[in-house]
Amino acid sequence: MRGRAMAGDVVAVPDDAFDFEVAYGQLATRMRSLHIARVAEMPRIELYLDQVLSLVSTELSFMCVTSDKLVTGSMVNNYVKQRIVPAPVRKRYTRRHLATLLFVCAFKRVLSIAQIGQLFMLSSQLNIDVERAYDAVVGLFERAMAGLFPEDPAGHPERHDGELVLVDSSGNRVPGELERLLENAVFLLAYTVYVDHMLALETHVVGHEG
Repeated sequence: MRGRAMAGDVVAVPDDAFDFEVAYGQLATRMRSLHIARVAEMPRIELYLDQVLSLVSTELSFMCVTSDKLVTGSMVNNYVKQRIVPAPVRKRYTRRHLATLLFVCAFKRVLSIAQIGQLFMLSSQLNIDVERAYDAVVGLFERAMAGLFPEDPAGHPERHDGELVLVDSSGNRVPGELERLLENAVFLLAYTVYVDHMLALETHVVGHEG
């Protein structure tokens, strides 16, 4: 039997101390009511890096099973150097920075940084309305998560087949396969989060934040 867990440890909870249905119910409630900030809901004022890190970590905390950090200052600096995230202006970050970082920090779970960069390049070439695209992706992800976590733990997860629609800066729907690429990336991320959390429940593993 293990000794007392330290902060950040991943510990196995004894069977007699773990109620799967209660734990699943709490998880399903959280995932079914998931809301990630839309661009218009983000702070209007420009933020410093520490504020950005706190906001991104809070918004994506639902993804965490362990105490691993979703984003650090070093990560952000690397993303800027790789031109994945725009450089801050006078060390301050805007809504555009926040939306980009939220996308990168979420989808790096299932895509490489190079692949995320390719998606951004395609979006730029097609003159995508970035704010509307971000909001559409977030909305589809939330619906996908709700479908994967039915209220009844004995229920079957469902894939949400909602269509992702992308428009350019003129409001015209974009041609090509970018919509389908992003749509499937959304479902891939949703299934990954689902598998991570359900494995943690099934094996009675609980992540403790430091």
